This record gives sequence, C-alpha cells and structure tokens, in this order.
Amino acid sequence: MRTFLIMLFALALTGCVSTKSNEIFITEKITSPKVIAFTGDRAPWVYEIEKRLRSRGFLIKRIPSQRNIINDIDPDKTEVYSETSARFLLLVDGYAPNSSMTRCFGGGYKFDYINVELVDVKNNETVLHYSNSGYSENCPPMSGTIFTDIENAVNNAWGSL
Repeated sequence: MRTFLIMLFALALTGCVSTKSNEIFITEKITSPKVIAFTGDRAPWVYEIEKRLRSRGFLIKRIPSQRNIINDIDPDKTEVYSETSARFLLLVDGYAPNSSMTRCFGGGYKFDYINVELVDVKNNETVLHYSNSGYSENCPPMSGTIFTDIENAVNNAWGSL
C-alpha cells in the first residue's frame, strides 16, 4: 500500500510539471511605437492579455488590416506592396475550456495549451515565442502566471521610447 501511495504521489507531481517555454529572438530592443495587432481566435481569455498590454501603454489593433500601396517608379515600372496597420502582430493560439464546470473559482482558466508569437511584419521575423499549459492567474490554489508572463515578455521586447 505504501508503494502504491508513493507511486500515486509521484504521478501527481509529474502531472504538474511546467511546460513553459519563453524565447526571445532579437538582440536589440524594439524602438518603434507600442502598436500591436492581434490575430487568432477570440476566446474569452484573450481580453485579459489585451487589457494587460493596454495598461503597459500598448495600442491594440483588433484586426491586422492591410492595404495595397502602388508607387509609380517610372513610366514603365510600378511597385506594389502591402502595408499593415501595425508593424507587430501578436499571434495567440490556445485552448482553455470556458464552462461553469471547467473555469476556476477565482475567474481564471486552466489551459490545455497556449502559444503566443510576436512577429515583426516588416522584417517577416519572429521576435518572441511563449508557450505554456496549466493554470492562469485567479485559479486558487493552483494559480499560475500565464497572463503576466505574456505581458512581461511582450513589454520587455520594447526599449524606452
């Protein structure tokens, strides 16, 4: 019986192992204005990320809109390219059930997974990547730091303006 309890305890602990990954792919801080366009499913928890970034001074564009720009270089040559409303795009993908039986009592979420990428559209480069699973803030007694981690990662990519 004692061996069974030890194995059960060890199994429970390994089920709580963090899957967090946070990587930054730039060497210098971003110096452009704090304007980000969001893309991805509009799950209810996405607003929590938006709210936190707004509190840090970010302007959030709801849709990454584009327009075509046409420049006449000379009479025989025309240049066409796309211009976006925001240079940086935050790709958010995750799954956290949102029902009365799966939400945390404090209002948080239990994520099966969450992946966030900040992309520099101008240079077509990934600036940072964050992924995790588990509990967000407001999930007592198992509360995590998922939203705070995302907020800090994105904010720390910017330098002083």
